[in-house]
Amino acid sequence: MAAPSHPAPAGPGLAFLVGTTIILAGILLWWLLSGERARQGYRLPLVFAGTALSAVLIEPIFDNTLLYWYPPVNDLAFFRGYDRTIPYYVPLGYAWFFGGTAYLLARVFAAGTSYARVWRLFAGTVVVDWLAVSICEWCDLSAFYGRQPFHMFGSPLWFSFCDATGAFVLAAALRAFDRHLTGGRQAWLLLLPTFTYGGTLGAVTAPIALALNSGWPAALLWAAGGATMALCMVAIHAIALYAARAKP
Repeated sequence: MAAPSHPAPAGPGLAFLVGTTIILAGILLWWLLSGERARQGYRLPLVFAGTALSAVLIEPIFDNTLLYWYPPVNDLAFFRGYDRTIPYYVPLGYAWFFGGTAYLLARVFAAGTSYARVWRLFAGTVVVDWLAVSICEWCDLSAFYGRQPFHMFGSPLWFSFCDATGAFVLAAALRAFDRHLTGGRQAWLLLLPTFTYGGTLGAVTAPIALALNSGWPAALLWAAGGATMALCMVAIHAIALYAARAKP
């Protein structure tokens, strides 16, 4: 199925880029001034860089399988790959959303948390992602196309489940590897997000990706969207159990 094609609106695109940059800079300023750098070293900027790199490697691939589109003519284009034009605010958005969320969640896990709280945090992350992706769609900066299930207002709900799950899997990995990420070994954080997000998205989106690209009837399409969200919840159930049992 062919993606839509029209130039990106300049004003909303610039506003979204500025907003993304401000959020990213704000988190880095907190890291710099709060004593986080003294306690954790350069983990946060390395996670930011790693998640930005994962956007370059992963975004064009899953945009094709999940029928997601960016305007091909875009003054803010960062690169073009796999027939997708990726604007600058995508790797920056990956950095603050996936990287920043995962980093803060890992701190929550390290301090000790409950099973129910992990689920509340997941629900909040789904809402934030849904709002961010929906704003892009409302402003014609990007959009899903084709017969997308759970696409009633804003962006499809199943996609925000997937994005939020990716952030939580990275958070669990950061917590699990915490004592190993010292000194020069922190450089592994440049690669870890690609494995966690790429692996998570590949796993949980398998049902919906098959349905979107197979011409299945509407009932099966919606069932596939539900199956994708169910897989996300299985992952969060496992992470919530791990986080609740891990000793601070």
